[in-house]
Amino acid sequence: MEHQPYENWILSGDPLSPSQKSDLMDHISTCSHCASIYEGIAGVEDLLKCATFESPSPGFTQRFQMMAARRKEEARRLQSYLFLGWMMLVTVVISMGYLTTLLLIQSPAEVVSNIMASTINMAFQLDSLLQLVKTWMQIIPLPITLAIIAGSAGLVVLLTSGWIFSIWKISAQGVKTNE
Repeated sequence: MEHQPYENWILSGDPLSPSQKSDLMDHISTCSHCASIYEGIAGVEDLLKCATFESPSPGFTQRFQMMAARRKEEARRLQSYLFLGWMMLVTVVISMGYLTTLLLIQSPAEVVSNIMASTINMAFQLDSLLQLVKTWMQIIPLPITLAIIAGSAGLVVLLTSGWIFSIWKISAQGVKTNE
């Protein structure tokens, strides 16, 4: 027996025209397969109509929101760890490639002599800076020097405090995005 248009009419739940409805009822009276589908759908519809709405337990919404926020934070933390791990891996690979290239292009003696020359140059620069400070202390009176140091330290503290405050404010409010 052909079930096709009748099964679609039963399962779709769309309103039927009077002629389709009479054809469906005639077919259901002769076909046990379609009749069982029709009765099953009618039973499910009756169960859905008489079912009561269960309200969630107290605090469910808050627990669900906290769980979602916790999962989101864990995902964000995992993403940052993955990013840092990849950056470390890339840094190590680039550094190893650079050192390998450096050792292949120059002899180890040249590399060591260049490192020693750079170290000695930094030592001379530090000595020149110390000589500049000693000369400054001999020429400029001590109160003016202390005032300049105190002003510089105050400026550093002010800028650092502003930076810390802005980071705190952003972390408390969260970053606004266009999502």
